[in-house]
Amino acid sequence: MLFCGLDVGTSGVKAVVFDEKGTETSGVYRPYVIQVAPDGTRLLRGAEIWEKTREALVEAAAQSGGRIDTVCADSFGEAFVALDAHGAIICDPMLFTDRWGEQQYIEAERRTSAGEIARICGLPLSPSYSLSKILYLRDECPRIYEKTEKILLMQDFINFMLCGEAAVDYASASRSMFFDVRECTWNGELMGKFGLERRHYSAPVPIGTLLGNLRTDLAAELGAGGKNVRVVVGGHDQPVNAIGAGNRKGYAVNSMGTSECITPITGAMLREDFIARRGIPSEPFLGKGEFCCLAYNQTSGLLVQWFVGAFSDGKELPYTLFDTNIPPNPTRIMVQPYLMGSGTPYMDSKARLAITGIDYGVTKFDLYRAVLEGLCLDQRLNVSVLSEEGVFVDHLIAVGGGSKSRSWLGIKADILQIPVSVLRVREAGALGCAILSAAAAGVYADTAEAALNMSHIRETIEPNPAHADFYGEKFELYRRLHEHVKEESAFAVSGI
Repeated sequence: MLFCGLDVGTSGVKAVVFDEKGTETSGVYRPYVIQVAPDGTRLLRGAEIWEKTREALVEAAAQSGGRIDTVCADSFGEAFVALDAHGAIICDPMLFTDRWGEQQYIEAERRTSAGEIARICGLPLSPSYSLSKILYLRDECPRIYEKTEKILLMQDFINFMLCGEAAVDYASASRSMFFDVRECTWNGELMGKFGLERRHYSAPVPIGTLLGNLRTDLAAELGAGGKNVRVVVGGHDQPVNAIGAGNRKGYAVNSMGTSECITPITGAMLREDFIARRGIPSEPFLGKGEFCCLAYNQTSGLLVQWFVGAFSDGKELPYTLFDTNIPPNPTRIMVQPYLMGSGTPYMDSKARLAITGIDYGVTKFDLYRAVLEGLCLDQRLNVSVLSEEGVFVDHLIAVGGGSKSRSWLGIKADILQIPVSVLRVREAGALGCAILSAAAAGVYADTAEAALNMSHIRETIEPNPAHADFYGEKFELYRRLHEHVKEESAFAVSGI
Protein backbone atom coordinates (compact mmCIF):
# COMPACT_ATOMS: atom_id res chain seq x y z
CA MET A 1 0.00 0.00 0.00
CA LEU A 2 1.02 3.62 -0.57
CA PHE A 3 0.24 6.39 1.92
CA CYS A 4 0.27 10.10 1.10
CA GLY A 5 1.13 12.44 3.96
CA LEU A 6 0.30 16.13 3.62
CA ASP A 7 2.31 18.50 5.80
CA VAL A 8 0.44 21.81 5.63
CA GLY A 9 2.74 24.51 6.99
CA THR A 10 2.64 28.28 7.33
CA SER A 11 4.82 28.89 4.26
CA GLY A 12 3.95 25.94 2.02
CA VAL A 13 2.67 22.38 1.79
CA LYS A 14 4.55 19.13 1.26
CA ALA A 15 2.93 16.00 -0.17
CA VAL A 16 5.04 12.88 0.35
CA VAL A 17 4.11 9.31 -0.54
CA PHE A 18 5.52 6.40 1.47
CA ASP A 19 5.34 2.64 1.19
CA GLU A 20 4.72 0.23 4.08
CA LYS A 21 8.39 0.36 5.16
CA GLY A 22 8.51 4.15 5.31
CA THR A 23 10.43 4.52 2.06
CA GLU A 24 9.63 7.74 0.22
CA THR A 25 8.36 7.10 -3.31
CA SER A 26 7.63 10.72 -4.24
CA GLY A 27 7.63 14.19 -2.77
CA VAL A 28 6.25 17.54 -3.89
CA TYR A 29 6.48 21.00 -2.31
CA ARG A 30 4.26 23.97 -3.10
CA PRO A 31 4.96 27.34 -1.43
CA TYR A 32 2.28 29.95 -0.77
CA VAL A 33 2.52 33.60 -1.71
CA ILE A 34 2.72 35.27 1.70
CA GLN A 35 2.16 38.99 1.98
CA VAL A 36 3.84 40.74 4.91
CA ALA A 37 2.27 43.96 6.21
CA PRO A 38 4.42 46.80 7.63
CA ASP A 39 3.62 45.67 11.18
CA GLY A 40 4.95 42.15 10.43
CA THR A 41 1.51 40.57 10.00
CA ARG A 42 1.63 37.70 7.50
CA LEU A 43 -1.41 37.35 5.30
CA LEU A 44 -2.42 33.87 4.12
CA ARG A 45 -5.33 32.92 1.88
CA GLY A 46 -7.31 29.79 2.68
CA ALA A 47 -8.16 29.24 -0.99
CA GLU A 48 -4.48 29.29 -1.93
CA ILE A 49 -3.55 26.90 0.87
CA TRP A 50 -6.12 24.44 -0.45
CA GLU A 51 -5.17 24.95 -4.11
CA LYS A 52 -1.48 24.30 -3.39
CA THR A 53 -2.40 21.28 -1.26
CA ARG A 54 -4.52 19.86 -4.07
CA GLU A 55 -1.76 20.44 -6.63
CA ALA A 56 0.85 18.77 -4.43
CA LEU A 57 -1.40 15.79 -3.73
CA VAL A 58 -2.17 15.18 -7.42
CA GLU A 59 1.47 15.52 -8.50
CA ALA A 60 2.84 13.32 -5.69
CA ALA A 61 0.33 10.61 -6.54
CA ALA A 62 1.28 10.83 -10.24
CA GLN A 63 4.97 10.50 -9.37
CA SER A 64 4.16 7.33 -7.40
CA GLY A 65 2.70 5.52 -10.35
CA GLY A 66 -0.68 7.21 -10.36
CA ARG A 67 -2.07 5.61 -7.24
CA ILE A 68 -2.28 6.07 -3.49
CA ASP A 69 -4.37 4.18 -0.93
CA THR A 70 -4.78 6.83 1.78
CA VAL A 71 -4.25 10.54 2.33
CA CYS A 72 -3.71 12.14 5.74
CA ALA A 73 -2.78 15.70 6.70
CA ASP A 74 -1.12 17.48 9.57
CA SER A 75 -1.13 21.27 9.87
CA PHE A 76 0.01 24.29 11.81
CA GLY A 77 -2.12 25.11 14.82
CA GLU A 78 -4.40 27.90 16.08
CA ALA A 79 -5.35 29.35 12.67
CA PHE A 80 -8.79 28.70 11.20
CA VAL A 81 -10.98 29.46 8.21
CA ALA A 82 -14.64 30.44 8.39
CA LEU A 83 -17.07 28.99 5.84
CA ASP A 84 -20.55 30.17 4.93
CA ALA A 85 -23.59 27.91 4.42
CA HIS A 86 -22.43 27.15 0.87
CA GLY A 87 -18.95 26.06 1.97
CA ALA A 88 -17.26 29.20 0.66
CA ILE A 89 -14.35 30.71 2.59
CA ILE A 90 -15.39 34.03 4.11
CA CYS A 91 -12.50 34.50 6.57
CA ASP A 92 -8.85 33.67 5.86
CA PRO A 93 -6.36 32.32 8.42
CA MET A 94 -4.95 34.63 11.08
CA LEU A 95 -1.60 33.29 12.31
CA PHE A 96 -0.77 32.82 15.97
CA THR A 97 2.25 35.15 15.69
CA ASP A 98 0.07 38.04 14.55
CA ARG A 99 -1.59 40.54 16.88
CA TRP A 100 -5.20 40.42 15.74
CA GLY A 101 -7.54 40.00 18.68
CA GLU A 102 -5.25 41.22 21.45
CA GLN A 103 -7.96 43.55 22.79
CA GLN A 104 -10.54 40.76 22.62
CA TYR A 105 -8.14 38.53 24.51
CA ILE A 106 -7.85 41.12 27.28
CA GLU A 107 -11.64 41.16 27.58
CA ALA A 108 -11.83 37.34 27.56
CA GLU A 109 -9.13 37.08 30.21
CA ARG A 110 -11.40 38.93 32.65
CA ARG A 111 -13.99 36.14 32.35
CA THR A 112 -11.62 33.34 33.28
CA SER A 113 -8.29 32.70 35.04
CA ALA A 114 -4.92 31.17 34.27
CA GLY A 115 -5.75 28.29 36.58
CA GLU A 116 -9.06 27.52 34.86
CA ILE A 117 -7.54 27.58 31.38
CA ALA A 118 -4.62 25.37 32.46
CA ARG A 119 -6.97 22.91 34.21
CA ILE A 120 -9.47 22.60 31.38
CA CYS A 121 -7.47 23.37 28.24
CA GLY A 122 -3.93 22.40 29.24
CA LEU A 123 -2.79 25.84 28.04
CA PRO A 124 -1.34 29.01 29.49
CA LEU A 125 -3.42 32.12 29.03
CA SER A 126 -2.24 33.67 25.75
CA PRO A 127 -3.59 35.77 22.87
CA SER A 128 -1.83 33.43 20.42
CA TYR A 129 -4.55 30.75 20.52
CA SER A 130 -7.62 30.58 18.28
CA LEU A 131 -9.96 32.22 20.79
CA SER A 132 -8.67 35.78 20.40
CA LYS A 133 -8.87 35.61 16.60
CA ILE A 134 -12.40 34.16 16.69
CA LEU A 135 -13.51 36.94 19.02
CA TYR A 136 -11.85 39.46 16.71
CA LEU A 137 -13.87 38.06 13.81
CA ARG A 138 -17.07 38.29 15.84
CA ASP A 139 -16.48 41.81 17.16
CA GLU A 140 -14.66 43.53 14.28
CA CYS A 141 -16.28 41.73 11.32
CA PRO A 142 -19.85 41.12 12.51
CA ARG A 143 -21.31 40.81 9.00
CA ILE A 144 -18.89 37.99 8.19
CA TYR A 145 -19.47 36.33 11.56
CA GLU A 146 -23.24 36.38 11.05
CA LYS A 147 -22.79 34.48 7.78
CA THR A 148 -20.42 31.93 9.34
CA GLU A 149 -21.65 28.35 9.28
CA LYS A 150 -18.42 26.56 10.17
CA ILE A 151 -15.16 27.56 11.85
CA LEU A 152 -12.59 24.95 10.85
CA LEU A 153 -9.08 24.69 12.24
CA MET A 154 -6.52 24.13 9.48
CA GLN A 155 -6.25 20.35 9.64
CA ASP A 156 -10.03 20.17 9.94
CA PHE A 157 -10.33 22.43 6.87
CA ILE A 158 -8.04 20.20 4.80
CA ASN A 159 -10.07 17.12 5.85
CA PHE A 160 -13.26 18.87 4.76
CA MET A 161 -11.80 19.81 1.38
CA LEU A 162 -10.49 16.27 0.85
CA CYS A 163 -13.66 14.34 1.60
CA GLY A 164 -16.50 16.73 2.47
CA GLU A 165 -16.61 15.57 6.10
CA ALA A 166 -15.71 17.84 9.02
CA ALA A 167 -13.89 16.36 12.02
CA VAL A 168 -11.14 17.89 14.12
CA ASP A 169 -8.43 15.96 15.94
CA TYR A 170 -8.04 16.42 19.70
CA ALA A 171 -4.61 18.09 19.45
CA SER A 172 -5.67 20.74 16.93
CA ALA A 173 -8.86 21.42 18.89
CA SER A 174 -6.81 21.90 22.04
CA ARG A 175 -5.11 24.95 20.47
CA SER A 176 -8.42 26.85 20.60
CA MET A 177 -8.39 27.66 24.36
CA PHE A 178 -11.93 26.34 24.87
CA PHE A 179 -11.40 22.58 24.50
CA ASP A 180 -11.37 20.17 27.46
CA VAL A 181 -8.19 18.13 26.99
CA ARG A 182 -9.11 15.53 29.62
CA GLU A 183 -12.61 14.83 28.30
CA CYS A 184 -11.60 15.56 24.68
CA THR A 185 -14.67 17.64 23.96
CA TRP A 186 -15.57 21.31 23.48
CA ASN A 187 -16.08 22.89 26.89
CA GLY A 188 -19.59 24.35 27.11
CA GLU A 189 -18.84 26.46 30.18
CA LEU A 190 -15.93 28.29 28.55
CA MET A 191 -17.80 28.69 25.27
CA GLY A 192 -20.66 30.26 27.22
CA LYS A 193 -18.30 32.67 28.98
CA PHE A 194 -16.80 33.76 25.68
CA GLY A 195 -20.11 33.91 23.79
CA LEU A 196 -19.24 31.17 21.28
CA GLU A 197 -21.68 28.88 19.46
CA ARG A 198 -21.04 25.13 19.57
CA ARG A 199 -22.62 24.62 16.14
CA HIS A 200 -19.67 26.32 14.46
CA TYR A 201 -17.18 23.62 15.43
CA SER A 202 -16.56 20.09 14.15
CA ALA A 203 -16.87 16.89 16.15
CA PRO A 204 -13.55 16.06 17.89
CA VAL A 205 -11.99 12.67 17.04
CA PRO A 206 -8.66 10.92 17.78
CA ILE A 207 -5.88 11.18 15.23
CA GLY A 208 -5.78 8.14 12.97
CA THR A 209 -9.58 8.01 12.59
CA LEU A 210 -10.83 6.86 9.17
CA LEU A 211 -13.02 9.75 8.05
CA GLY A 212 -14.26 8.94 4.56
CA ASN A 213 -13.32 8.60 0.90
CA LEU A 214 -11.64 11.19 -1.28
CA ARG A 215 -14.12 13.49 -3.02
CA THR A 216 -15.24 12.30 -6.45
CA ASP A 217 -13.74 15.29 -8.30
CA LEU A 218 -10.37 14.83 -6.56
CA ALA A 219 -10.40 11.10 -7.23
CA ALA A 220 -11.02 11.88 -10.90
CA GLU A 221 -7.90 14.09 -10.97
CA LEU A 222 -5.88 11.15 -9.70
CA GLY A 223 -7.27 8.94 -12.47
CA ALA A 224 -7.72 5.24 -11.82
CA GLY A 225 -5.47 5.54 -8.78
CA GLY A 226 -7.98 7.82 -7.06
CA LYS A 227 -10.66 5.19 -6.67
CA ASN A 228 -11.57 4.48 -3.02
CA VAL A 229 -8.72 6.56 -1.53
CA ARG A 230 -9.40 6.73 2.20
CA VAL A 231 -8.99 9.98 4.16
CA VAL A 232 -7.41 9.54 7.60
CA VAL A 233 -7.54 12.22 10.29
CA GLY A 234 -4.07 13.59 10.98
CA GLY A 235 -3.45 16.29 13.55
CA HIS A 236 -1.57 19.28 14.86
CA ASP A 237 1.89 19.18 13.30
CA GLN A 238 3.99 18.83 16.46
CA PRO A 239 2.50 15.60 17.87
CA VAL A 240 2.39 14.18 14.33
CA ASN A 241 6.10 15.02 14.03
CA ALA A 242 6.66 13.01 17.21
CA ILE A 243 4.90 10.03 15.62
CA GLY A 244 7.01 10.44 12.47
CA ALA A 245 10.15 10.49 14.60
CA GLY A 246 9.21 7.03 15.85
CA ASN A 247 7.67 7.91 19.21
CA ARG A 248 10.79 6.40 20.77
CA LYS A 249 11.09 6.10 24.55
CA GLY A 250 13.58 8.59 25.99
CA TYR A 251 13.70 10.63 22.78
CA ALA A 252 12.01 13.92 21.94
CA VAL A 253 11.39 15.26 18.47
CA ASN A 254 12.82 18.69 17.69
CA SER A 255 10.93 20.24 14.79
CA MET A 256 13.08 22.88 13.06
CA GLY A 257 10.85 24.79 10.69
CA THR A 258 9.56 28.37 10.66
CA SER A 259 9.09 27.83 14.38
CA GLU A 260 11.10 25.39 16.47
CA CYS A 261 9.51 23.01 18.93
CA ILE A 262 10.64 20.24 21.27
CA THR A 263 7.78 17.78 21.85
CA PRO A 264 8.36 15.22 24.61
CA ILE A 265 5.71 12.54 25.17
CA THR A 266 4.71 12.90 28.82
CA GLY A 267 1.99 10.29 29.28
CA ALA A 268 0.09 12.21 31.94
CA MET A 269 -0.97 15.84 31.70
CA LEU A 270 1.44 18.37 33.19
CA ARG A 271 0.50 20.04 36.48
CA GLU A 272 -1.82 23.00 36.09
CA ASP A 273 0.35 25.45 37.99
CA PHE A 274 3.39 24.51 35.88
CA ILE A 275 1.43 25.09 32.64
CA ALA A 276 0.17 28.46 33.86
CA ARG A 277 3.53 29.59 35.26
CA ARG A 278 5.89 28.31 32.58
CA GLY A 279 3.68 28.66 29.52
CA ILE A 280 4.30 25.11 28.27
CA PRO A 281 1.06 23.54 27.00
CA SER A 282 0.01 19.96 27.66
CA GLU A 283 -1.63 18.66 24.51
CA PRO A 284 -3.55 15.47 23.68
CA PHE A 285 -1.42 12.91 21.86
CA LEU A 286 -2.75 9.68 20.37
CA GLY A 287 -6.01 9.44 22.28
CA LYS A 288 -7.91 10.37 25.40
CA GLY A 289 -5.67 10.37 28.48
CA GLU A 290 -2.40 10.53 26.49
CA PHE A 291 -0.38 13.74 26.37
CA CYS A 292 2.65 15.46 24.93
CA CYS A 293 3.96 18.94 25.71
CA LEU A 294 5.33 21.71 23.50
CA ALA A 295 8.34 23.90 24.26
CA TYR A 296 8.96 26.29 21.39
CA ASN A 297 10.42 29.40 19.78
CA GLN A 298 7.89 30.71 17.28
CA THR A 299 10.36 32.50 14.95
CA SER A 300 13.33 30.13 14.82
CA GLY A 301 13.64 29.26 11.13
CA LEU A 302 12.14 32.64 10.33
CA LEU A 303 15.07 34.28 12.13
CA VAL A 304 17.59 32.26 10.11
CA GLN A 305 15.73 33.11 6.91
CA TRP A 306 15.77 36.82 7.81
CA PHE A 307 19.46 36.75 8.69
CA VAL A 308 20.54 34.97 5.51
CA GLY A 309 18.42 37.33 3.41
CA ALA A 310 19.81 40.41 5.14
CA PHE A 311 23.47 39.36 5.06
CA SER A 312 23.67 37.33 1.85
CA ASP A 313 26.05 38.61 -0.82
CA GLY A 314 23.72 37.56 -3.62
CA LYS A 315 25.30 34.18 -4.31
CA GLU A 316 23.11 31.39 -5.60
CA LEU A 317 23.07 29.24 -2.46
CA PRO A 318 23.22 31.61 0.53
CA TYR A 319 22.44 28.94 3.13
CA THR A 320 25.30 26.79 1.87
CA LEU A 321 27.53 29.86 1.87
CA PHE A 322 26.91 30.48 5.56
CA ASP A 323 27.01 26.84 6.65
CA THR A 324 30.31 26.17 4.91
CA ASN A 325 31.95 29.31 6.32
CA ILE A 326 30.72 29.03 9.89
CA PRO A 327 33.53 29.39 12.46
CA PRO A 328 34.40 26.11 14.21
CA ASN A 329 34.58 27.52 17.72
CA PRO A 330 31.91 29.01 20.02
CA THR A 331 31.37 32.77 20.02
CA ARG A 332 31.07 35.23 22.88
CA ILE A 333 28.27 37.08 21.11
CA MET A 334 24.93 36.85 22.92
CA VAL A 335 21.70 36.75 20.91
CA GLN A 336 18.09 36.88 22.08
CA PRO A 337 16.61 34.95 19.12
CA TYR A 338 13.12 36.40 18.70
CA LEU A 339 11.67 38.33 15.78
CA MET A 340 7.96 38.49 16.62
CA GLY A 341 7.70 37.61 20.28
CA SER A 342 9.04 34.72 22.30
CA GLY A 343 7.51 31.32 22.79
CA THR A 344 8.00 29.33 25.98
CA PRO A 345 8.78 29.91 28.76
CA TYR A 346 8.37 33.73 28.54
CA MET A 347 5.34 33.98 26.23
CA ASP A 348 6.31 37.62 25.67
CA SER A 349 4.62 38.94 22.52
CA LYS A 350 6.81 42.06 22.59
CA ALA A 351 10.19 40.26 22.72
CA ARG A 352 12.47 41.14 19.81
CA LEU A 353 15.91 40.27 18.47
CA ALA A 354 18.77 41.57 20.62
CA ILE A 355 22.51 41.15 20.03
CA THR A 356 25.36 42.04 22.40
CA GLY A 357 29.11 41.54 22.27
CA ILE A 358 29.93 42.61 18.70
CA ASP A 359 33.27 44.33 18.06
CA TYR A 360 35.06 45.54 14.95
CA GLY A 361 36.51 42.14 14.10
CA VAL A 362 33.19 40.28 13.97
CA THR A 363 32.25 38.92 10.55
CA LYS A 364 28.82 38.00 9.21
CA PHE A 365 29.80 34.34 9.60
CA ASP A 366 30.62 34.88 13.30
CA LEU A 367 27.24 36.54 13.67
CA TYR A 368 25.53 33.65 11.86
CA ARG A 369 27.02 31.17 14.32
CA ALA A 370 25.93 33.41 17.20
CA VAL A 371 22.35 33.42 15.89
CA LEU A 372 22.35 29.60 15.79
CA GLU A 373 23.84 29.53 19.29
CA GLY A 374 21.08 31.85 20.51
CA LEU A 375 18.41 29.53 19.08
CA CYS A 376 20.06 26.52 20.71
CA LEU A 377 20.47 28.29 24.05
CA ASP A 378 16.76 29.07 23.88
CA GLN A 379 16.04 25.36 23.49
CA ARG A 380 18.40 24.54 26.37
CA LEU A 381 16.35 26.97 28.46
CA ASN A 382 13.19 25.08 27.58
CA VAL A 383 14.81 21.71 28.32
CA SER A 384 15.90 23.07 31.70
CA VAL A 385 12.36 24.28 32.45
CA LEU A 386 10.89 20.89 31.47
CA SER A 387 13.24 19.16 33.90
CA GLU A 388 11.59 21.12 36.74
CA GLU A 389 8.44 19.11 36.00
CA GLY A 390 10.32 15.80 35.82
CA VAL A 391 10.29 15.75 32.01
CA PHE A 392 13.84 14.94 30.92
CA VAL A 393 15.12 15.21 27.35
CA ASP A 394 18.13 12.92 26.87
CA HIS A 395 18.19 12.62 23.08
CA LEU A 396 16.76 14.76 20.28
CA ILE A 397 15.56 13.71 16.86
CA ALA A 398 15.78 16.78 14.63
CA VAL A 399 13.34 17.09 11.73
CA GLY A 400 12.25 19.78 9.29
CA GLY A 401 14.18 22.22 7.14
CA GLY A 402 16.64 23.28 9.82
CA SER A 403 17.78 19.69 10.32
CA LYS A 404 19.51 19.90 6.93
CA SER A 405 22.15 22.17 8.51
CA ARG A 406 24.79 19.96 10.06
CA SER A 407 26.41 23.05 11.59
CA TRP A 408 23.20 23.90 13.43
CA LEU A 409 22.80 20.31 14.64
CA GLY A 410 26.40 20.21 15.87
CA ILE A 411 25.94 23.45 17.82
CA LYS A 412 22.67 22.10 19.25
CA ALA A 413 24.37 18.88 20.45
CA ASP A 414 27.21 20.90 22.02
CA ILE A 415 24.97 23.41 23.80
CA LEU A 416 22.49 20.83 25.13
CA GLN A 417 25.25 18.23 25.62
CA ILE A 418 23.00 15.45 24.36
CA PRO A 419 23.01 13.42 21.11
CA VAL A 420 21.03 14.80 18.18
CA SER A 421 19.81 12.37 15.52
CA VAL A 422 18.26 12.84 12.10
CA LEU A 423 15.90 10.50 10.30
CA ARG A 424 16.41 8.76 6.99
CA VAL A 425 13.34 10.74 5.89
CA ARG A 426 13.46 14.52 6.40
CA GLU A 427 9.72 15.12 6.42
CA ALA A 428 8.65 13.73 9.78
CA GLY A 429 5.19 15.31 9.63
CA ALA A 430 4.32 13.64 6.35
CA LEU A 431 5.84 10.38 7.61
CA GLY A 432 3.78 10.64 10.80
CA CYS A 433 0.68 10.93 8.64
CA ALA A 434 1.75 7.83 6.70
CA ILE A 435 2.31 5.94 9.96
CA LEU A 436 -1.18 6.88 11.16
CA SER A 437 -2.56 5.76 7.80
CA ALA A 438 -0.76 2.42 7.86
CA ALA A 439 -2.22 1.68 11.30
CA ALA A 440 -5.70 2.85 10.26
CA ALA A 441 -5.55 0.67 7.13
CA GLY A 442 -4.65 -2.40 9.19
CA VAL A 443 -1.19 -2.89 7.74
CA TYR A 444 0.12 -2.76 11.32
CA ALA A 445 -1.63 -3.54 14.58
CA ASP A 446 -1.33 0.00 15.92
CA THR A 447 0.57 3.26 15.56
CA ALA A 448 3.48 2.03 17.71
CA GLU A 449 4.09 -0.98 15.47
CA ALA A 450 3.76 1.17 12.35
CA ALA A 451 6.28 3.68 13.70
CA LEU A 452 8.74 0.90 14.58
CA ASN A 453 8.67 -0.36 11.00
CA MET A 454 8.49 2.94 9.12
CA SER A 455 10.66 5.47 11.04
CA HIS A 456 14.44 4.98 10.78
CA ILE A 457 17.37 6.99 12.20
CA ARG A 458 20.03 7.87 9.61
CA GLU A 459 22.73 9.57 11.67
CA THR A 460 23.50 10.68 15.24
CA ILE A 461 25.69 13.66 16.14
CA GLU A 462 27.37 13.38 19.53
CA PRO A 463 28.16 16.46 21.64
CA ASN A 464 31.73 17.73 21.86
CA PRO A 465 32.65 17.58 25.57
CA ALA A 466 35.37 20.21 25.01
CA HIS A 467 32.62 22.83 24.56
CA ALA A 468 30.60 21.83 27.62
CA ASP A 469 32.09 24.25 30.16
CA PHE A 470 32.06 27.24 27.80
CA TYR A 471 28.44 26.73 26.84
CA GLY A 472 27.53 26.08 30.45
CA GLU A 473 28.86 29.53 31.35
CA LYS A 474 27.20 31.14 28.33
CA PHE A 475 23.87 29.51 29.20
CA GLU A 476 23.91 30.98 32.72
CA LEU A 477 24.30 34.43 31.15
CA TYR A 478 21.60 33.67 28.58
CA ARG A 479 19.13 32.84 31.38
CA ARG A 480 19.27 36.51 32.44
CA LEU A 481 19.34 38.09 28.98
CA HIS A 482 15.58 38.43 28.49
CA GLU A 483 15.11 40.49 31.65
CA HIS A 484 18.02 42.74 30.63
CA VAL A 485 16.48 43.62 27.25
CA LYS A 486 12.76 43.34 28.04
CA GLU A 487 12.14 47.09 28.26
CA GLU A 488 14.06 47.76 25.05
CA SER A 489 11.99 45.16 23.20
CA ALA A 490 8.77 46.71 24.47
CA PHE A 491 9.99 50.14 23.35
CA ALA A 492 10.77 48.77 19.87
CA VAL A 493 7.17 47.66 19.30
CA SER A 494 5.42 50.55 21.02
CA GLY A 495 3.00 52.24 18.65
CA ILE A 496 2.80 49.26 16.27
